[in-house]
Amino acid sequence: MLNLTSSDDNSNRSSVQDPVSLNVGGEIYTTTLDTLTRCRDSMLGAMFTGQIPVRRDNKGNVFIDRDGKVFRYILNYLRSSSLDLPEGFSEVALLRKEADFFQIRPLLEEIRHYEGSLPLSLRGGPLGAMIMVNVDSKVRVLS
Repeated sequence: MLNLTSSDDNSNRSSVQDPVSLNVGGEIYTTTLDTLTRCRDSMLGAMFTGQIPVRRDNKGNVFIDRDGKVFRYILNYLRSSSLDLPEGFSEVALLRKEADFFQIRPLLEEIRHYEGSLPLSLRGGPLGAMIMVNVDSKVRVLS
């Protein structure tokens, strides 16, 4: 297991590819320190460069109290620099909130671009539009 608090520069350099286990909202992910620090100015970058302290769960995983299922897409973006979502993905608004929380600006831009290509019903804003019509005419029943 990677020791993120080590002050020995040699051990930090050699452990860049060591697996890092994360518990994000109960979901366990394993990745590298290089992936987590890909966006250095993000919250993950700050956490894994020692600027923000990390918390651990009872099994030693770094604990992040966020949506674990959506984090999968954030981690995949950090791995590939590409936003890859399944067709019909309906949690775009939640993904945008999580990307904003983690301060991953390039991912936020990708999400905005993706949202622009979606039908209004999937964009994360109000679902559809309500049209109010004031009808002053009387209803006649034809027989």
